[in-house]
Amino acid sequence: MHAIEVCNLKKSYTQGENALDSISFHIPQGAIFGFLGPNGSGKTTTVRILNGILSPTQGSALVYGQKVTANSQEIHRLCGVMTETAASYENLTGWENLDFFGQMHGLSKTEIKNQSEQLLYSLDLYESKDKKVKAYSTGMKKRISLARALLHRPKILFLDEPTSGLDPESAQNVTQMVQKLAIEHGVTVFLCTHQLKYAEDICTLYGFIHKGNMLGFGTFQQLLQEKNSTIYLELRGDSIPPSFTPYQNANKIYKIPITGDTDASQILQGILKQGGQVYEAKQIHWGLEDLYFAYQRGVSHEISTKSNDL
Repeated sequence: MHAIEVCNLKKSYTQGENALDSISFHIPQGAIFGFLGPNGSGKTTTVRILNGILSPTQGSALVYGQKVTANSQEIHRLCGVMTETAASYENLTGWENLDFFGQMHGLSKTEIKNQSEQLLYSLDLYESKDKKVKAYSTGMKKRISLARALLHRPKILFLDEPTSGLDPESAQNVTQMVQKLAIEHGVTVFLCTHQLKYAEDICTLYGFIHKGNMLGFGTFQQLLQEKNSTIYLELRGDSIPPSFTPYQNANKIYKIPITGDTDASQILQGILKQGGQVYEAKQIHWGLEDLYFAYQRGVSHEISTKSNDL
């Protein structure tokens, strides 16, 4: 069973305008899924539907086999949510916030105490547990919101920009916790972020969305293969044969397209045999940013082509 199954999901707020246009995807248990797209692309709408807050116009969405439109209470039990603007009760202490939300989830006093202590220690908040949240820094407020989302041990964790506003140490701590939840406890993570490098480092699965349309879905390697991504041999040297001049940039760095290790080896051997000197050489592969913009550019090109045909 998949943790999340979405089939032909459509959401229209006004006639003729689709926030989601028949998107489909499935996420296995324990995956860290990066849902990536510009503002207004449909990410928040999707998350709200999956949490039973919005009803789809068409299509279906299942969370661990449960229809999101049929049993909102069970969906809320299965899911934990931390949005970028998530707020706790500022006039309550961190401990009181967790106690309140633990009771809302129906946890026993013992469960609330044990879980709260564990999360507060893990997120470096235990020493501040008796301070009112209004006295917390931005990063501390973010971490108490994460603790609240994890309090009832959800099977799916929805995160929106979980490391924004955090110092490097806290961000690393949160990242390690998220990875541990997925790897050791099988928690499925649904991550919305604009930080592509962060998504590349942490995610195991990706979905690119634009104006309600799913442009690409799969692992990093699957998405690379779909775009036939190019590998480059980047090198710096002297007396490089003139045949490579078209690949030289203004900084006298050569960026030569290759198909893999064999190409790279043959090119370097050829340069050395012809009297060239190579000081530095490395293969450059596409990163997630290159991949993301390749899909987004594909949409722009398609729209431009259609306009020219009119």
